[in-house]
Amino acid sequence: MLVTRAALAAPFALSVRTAQHGRSVLLGVFSWAAVNLSGPGDRKDRHWFDLEADLDRAGERLEERIYEVGGEDSAAGR
Repeated sequence: MLVTRAALAAPFALSVRTAQHGRSVLLGVFSWAAVNLSGPGDRKDRHWFDLEADLDRAGERLEERIYEVGGEDSAAGR
């Protein structure tokens, strides 16, 4: 098997505390997709931070996004 596309989605929580505003928590999902993994020099990577998104929704979007990374040529090869 030759892997030509790969993707990952992982939930995250970031906490920030300031003296004036107290603590704030930012929730979301980090996603990564890469295409053209079979040949050197053609690889393309893209990252997303979906704020206030859940993992299920981010996974659905990632299925679409993995074909958007390579542009029109990648969409034609689906």
